[in-house]
Amino acid sequence: MTVSGITTFGRTDDFDDLPTGNGSDTAGSPAAGSLMSGFPTDYVTLDLETTGFYPNSCSITEIGAVRVRDRRIVDRFQQLVNPLRPIPAQVVKLTGITDEMVAGLPTIDEVLPRFVSWLSAGVSADPNASYEPEPAGAGAGNTDTAIAAVPFEPIVGHNVSFDIRFLDWNARKVLGGPFSCVDYDTMQISRTLFPSQRHHRLLDLIQRFGIADNEEHRALSDAIQTQQCLEWMHRYTDRHAGRGFGAVDWTDVTAKGNDAVIHRQLTLI
Repeated sequence: MTVSGITTFGRTDDFDDLPTGNGSDTAGSPAAGSLMSGFPTDYVTLDLETTGFYPNSCSITEIGAVRVRDRRIVDRFQQLVNPLRPIPAQVVKLTGITDEMVAGLPTIDEVLPRFVSWLSAGVSADPNASYEPEPAGAGAGNTDTAIAAVPFEPIVGHNVSFDIRFLDWNARKVLGGPFSCVDYDTMQISRTLFPSQRHHRLLDLIQRFGIADNEEHRALSDAIQTQQCLEWMHRYTDRHAGRGFGAVDWTDVTAKGNDAVIHRQLTLI
């Protein structure tokens, strides 16, 4: 089946029997297989809307995120942000966010601390926690030493490095230090699983997977659709391991310019 000329791989009802997972799964159960695949089951899916592409000269206009537990959404964060500058006409056309909508709303100086607090609220406090990167191949960044403890659960996004760069730039200004996280990129995962496909935009994925016909280009909606895409690909790898590829593995890559951000990248073995 095709939607707008894009091959559809699955249906939305593929999500109907997602395992809830309670830590008591036995070997051979779907949830146990999911854990072996290395996909996260507890995470935050994130999306930002901005006035442009470059964090040093552009501003965040909206933050949207969903918290996921046992692969199901349990909480949401959504906030429009006053960018303190005019929103370009092409961005207004894409997102529908206008200068009038953000006038008088909180700026990033107010919103970012609240968002970081929301992220932190989902993590069990452990003063001894640390993140040990997996051994990585050449060119994967510095993984010789343990990375300082990251304060949040894993973050998932589509082309997530774009969003993390904006959060990092603003965190350094507003919070006085770099943004720190482990992240998963649904674009990178899709490119690895489906290399024969030419395009891997969020719109391409939601149409191929039968999730939706359109992308709204609003932060919360895009975050929810990204979560659905991750879970679709999670199920796909659980069902197809041993058929076309043996198993999945993950490589940890430190972000350029910020050793406190670790990109977890899918590989097939």
